[in-house]
Amino acid sequence: MRSWLPVLRDRRRYIAFEVEAEGRVRGGDLVAEIRAAQTSLFGDLGAAKNRLRVISFDGRFGLLRSTHTRTEECRALLATVNSVGGMRAAIRVRGISGSIKAATEKYIPQSILQPDENKRRVDLGPVSGSVVRVRGREIDLSPDDPKMTEGSGTRYVGLTSFDLRGEDIDADGTSDGL
Repeated sequence: MRSWLPVLRDRRRYIAFEVEAEGRVRGGDLVAEIRAAQTSLFGDLGAAKNRLRVISFDGRFGLLRSTHTRTEECRALLATVNSVGGMRAAIRVRGISGSIKAATEKYIPQSILQPDENKRRVDLGPVSGSVVRVRGREIDLSPDDPKMTEGSGTRYVGLTSFDLRGEDIDADGTSDGL
């Protein structure tokens, strides 16, 4: 089956949320509770228009996908959930983004996603931290000092193979400082 042209596709928003509960929450219980609340709040037609889908859930943090025009209704829906699996619970929206990557980087704590004991470390004098992703000669680093990424809108610092070798070579291949 052919995919739709980009102008014909529904635009999506990703809602990052956090579940605060008395005990451990299972993903299946959360999905069932969200569907039940959605149907009771909006009815079958409204629930179908939301096109709500749970993308990921790790027991505390998760991502929901919805259409871009119905994000406020989805926020209201999550606020109405007060129990999951027979336990008292509250769902708090941490933020809304246009991509999974941006929602994950901005709103879900990185220490939850990747435990520190499995990460590789880089120590280069003023820059030190844990390696998050390696693509060819490019490395994304989660710095130990959160002030390094302050105001940048991301939690990562980008490094290249030149940075790791410690050479003072500029982008044009010279070391003249220009």
